Amino acid sequence: MSYSRDYIFEKIIEKLPILKIHERREKDNSVFILEYENRRAKIDIDSFVRKLGDKKTSESDKKIEEFVYYIVGNFNAQKKLSIDDITEDELLKNIYPIVRASSFNKDNENNLISFEHTNETKMYLAYDFIDGYKLLDSSFLDKFSKNKQEILDVAKKNLEKLPLKYNVDEVAGNKFYFLNAKDGYDGSRIFDKNVLDYFYKKIGDSFYVGLPHQDTLIIADVNNKQGLEILQKMMVHFFTEGLVPITTITFKYDGRELESYFIFVE
Repeated sequence: MSYSRDYIFEKIIEKLPILKIHERREKDNSVFILEYENRRAKIDIDSFVRKLGDKKTSESDKKIEEFVYYIVGNFNAQKKLSIDDITEDELLKNIYPIVRASSFNKDNENNLISFEHTNETKMYLAYDFIDGYKLLDSSFLDKFSKNKQEILDVAKKNLEKLPLKYNVDEVAGNKFYFLNAKDGYDGSRIFDKNVLDYFYKKIGDSFYVGLPHQDTLIIADVNNKQGLEILQKMMVHFFTEGLVPITTITFKYDGRELESYFIFVE
């Protein structure tokens, strides 16, 4: 038995009984708008179903649980955070940069605060409330009389205070560092120049960075073709596993800037 779109929706409705589901055509694909208590979230359910494969397994069941948990958490985040409920001090203590694919919120329908980063990525700002976070829109700037740069500087300083944790594996003369603080901001460490420079001192010019999704950052010391092939396979694997996929394109870091680097695996 394979999974279906309706099966996934049933699992979500078990957690959100009054959920409304609206289908919309975008080019040749269907996207779905989930509406819950006057709040909305857009999901690409068909892509998720394809990732699950043709057979039901314990691993795919776990992916569904995580997917549902993510959606429920998203709606709870929108419900919990009201601009009227937080003080300026709370805002400044709990904002962090979040990385998203450059295609995310392309039309900026929600007027989210964003910053250019690379061709593949953009930076957004989020308010963290321990069990979730909410992306900030311009209303927060208006209320607290802050400009984008001021609030960005605070968010980056908060990110720099988070502990750096990672595992390392070595394969065929190549080292792969996997950031694993598991605080929701592992991918965001790509914005922390201190982190990039820390690894650059270890690695030097063979420094590659993988950002397949928000919760994973792979820093690689690649010294041969096999290392590049392994890195690319990792990128594709993590990209398909992640709830917030970013990119399968790798970056090179030269101690100053990130540059997109295309790996072609034969």
